[in-house]
Amino acid sequence: MMRIVVQMQSPNAVVLEVHGRVAGPNIEVLAAEGQCHLATADRLVLVLDGVQFVDEGGLALLQRWSGPRLTLRGGSAFVQTLLSSQGLALEP
Repeated sequence: MMRIVVQMQSPNAVVLEVHGRVAGPNIEVLAAEGQCHLATADRLVLVLDGVQFVDEGGLALLQRWSGPRLTLRGGSAFVQTLLSSQGLALEP
């Protein structure tokens, strides 16, 4: 199960708070939500404090989005280690 909460939305950036598991069918939900916001905002910020797990498909999605338009924040030590091992930088 995954829940996505819009914390802030403007033409400059959209901040999404993600909770649960970024795995399996949840990846499609996050992909659709993220693409929708990337179409209307300059930046997408994902707050990962509520994420317990990210599978290979979730990592692949974040790697496709990685670049100047994506900011990853927070996350447990496990999630931070997993993302950094894949070359995904987290902002404090």
